[in-house]
Amino acid sequence: WTNKQKSTLNSTMVDAMEVEESSHAAEEAEKHDADVIEDEEEEDVEDLLDWMDNAKVGNTVQLLQNVMESPKVGPKATQIKEKAVYELTRAYCAQKEYSAIVGFLETSTFFKKVTKAKCAKVVRQVLDIVVGLAPTAYDMQREICEKIIDWCQREKRSFLRQRVEAKLAAILFHENKFGDALELIDRLLSELKKIDDKQLLVETHLMESKIHFGLRNVPKAKAALTASRTCANAIYVAPALQASIDTMSGTIHTEEGDYNTAHSYFLEAFEQLDQMNEQVQAVPCLKYMMLCRILDSLVKALKLSAKGAIGADKNATLDASTLLSSRQAVKYAGKDLEAMNAVAKAATTRSLNEFEKVLKEYAEELQKDLLIKHHLHILQEQMLESNLIRIIEPYSCVELQHIADLMELDLPTVEKKLSQMILDGKFQGILDQGKGQLVVYEEGEKDGAMDKGLQVLENMDEVVTTLFERSKALRTLML
Repeated sequence: WTNKQKSTLNSTMVDAMEVEESSHAAEEAEKHDADVIEDEEEEDVEDLLDWMDNAKVGNTVQLLQNVMESPKVGPKATQIKEKAVYELTRAYCAQKEYSAIVGFLETSTFFKKVTKAKCAKVVRQVLDIVVGLAPTAYDMQREICEKIIDWCQREKRSFLRQRVEAKLAAILFHENKFGDALELIDRLLSELKKIDDKQLLVETHLMESKIHFGLRNVPKAKAALTASRTCANAIYVAPALQASIDTMSGTIHTEEGDYNTAHSYFLEAFEQLDQMNEQVQAVPCLKYMMLCRILDSLVKALKLSAKGAIGADKNATLDASTLLSSRQAVKYAGKDLEAMNAVAKAATTRSLNEFEKVLKEYAEELQKDLLIKHHLHILQEQMLESNLIRIIEPYSCVELQHIADLMELDLPTVEKKLSQMILDGKFQGILDQGKGQLVVYEEGEKDGAMDKGLQVLENMDEVVTTLFERSKALRTLML
């Protein structure tokens, strides 16, 4: 073979390969065009759209069920079916047929054909719709969650089951079934820590903190909140969830008596919710901000604290006009803010009767919230103690009936409170129930003899213990 013949052969082979590649590319293009045409034919969803439009007019449930049970499985058909699930849920909620919601979740072929991630998303959205349309029907919500959890266990859908269990824990918390909710949370947390699901860990630790706070276990509530914030620092947190974390942080600081820090947390949460135009969730944050202002002002006025200590600054006042800005007062005006303003006015005048009238008049707005109810109860007790001390301060001996008349309270209530204050060491005195009098002793200088005697005994105990240990060591050496 000459060089010319070799070059001719190589060029012929290259031309043949190019022809083969171009023909292969043409075949691939034709196949792709055929697939596109076939997909377009499969995405004929006019009948589904017609059913959705007709469902808005009448026979809603039947038409939406037809959409869901359609054999079409394309992307557009799946999207339409997902909308049909949500509309069917709303239709059943409007008819109060909540058991039917679980029925179509278990029997519909739609949930068997979609991916597990899509199924989990749709079921969670269905739960959110039910909770939104029937927010106080906790028995129904709990029943639906339990049935969905059973279905998830049968189908081995752990991802969805964990999220529904987190929702069930929240429902149990709202039902004040703290023990059951905490047991469920502990079991769920042990699973989530193994798979390191940060998003759900944030929500679950936050719910754990709320449950512990409902049980009045503030240290554990604070620890759970710290765990939630730690997980939140590693991922993106939605503004609504961040607002919930800030609200819980403010709640813990309010419980600890740090009202300025609590107010700043509530303000952060309120501003986020206000930007999202979530007025229903923003109002409680606004009430908490006002509560912190009231309690902080009373700390300065009466030397009150979260633990119930009282002082003697009787000339300080509370300015109720600075509790809210004009924009907040106008946008969120309503009975909730009226209730907090009434509490502020009663605290300003330190009138116990006016305070009790406010609690009765606005019972719906003030008694249902756990944080506000707890601190208003403390505030009521502290105001009662402060007023009692102001009345008995000029006397060395005063009749109990006279105190009750001045306080406009019944005699047993006054006797019980005075006995508690004596036992707590708020003042020195005795109750002479035979004569119906309170005898108040002057607080003299504390006798140091008892303290010094106890110190001597403590030192002697240390000396005797040391000598005993040395003698024991000597005996060991001698043996």
